[in-house]
Amino acid sequence: MAALTGSLRPIVAPTPANQLLPFEKALLQATASALQPAEAVLLAKQVDCINHIRRPSDWKRIEFQCKRWFLVRWPAQLLFDRTEAFRLATIACQFGAKDALVDVWAEGGHVSALESAVGLSGLSIAGPLNILGVHPAI
Repeated sequence: MAALTGSLRPIVAPTPANQLLPFEKALLQATASALQPAEAVLLAKQVDCINHIRRPSDWKRIEFQCKRWFLVRWPAQLLFDRTEAFRLATIACQFGAKDALVDVWAEGGHVSALESAVGLSGLSIAGPLNILGVHPAI
């Protein structure tokens, strides 16, 4: 019983919750090539503002937020004109030998998520990322 009352070390995630993983950063940077130049600049600035990342256990949808004072607050000057949910781009890529399509979404005027039919965690450890093509939203 004494072993149960001792201090337990907390479970620590492999990366901080507010740090973009290399594949996430690469996918967001690739998205910029599908946008108009002014929107690409806004996207880059939005990526710099991301300070909270939600990765559910299945990693099929990774959500990005800019939080200030415990609330989601994106700087107004960095928002896209469109505020409804819309797809910024679809990225065809390979993680090692595994093919995947990743949708990049915006909502509320800012980049909001990466979404894939297959969990991105399993893909990210399958091998290096190779971006095959970036398809702009229609």
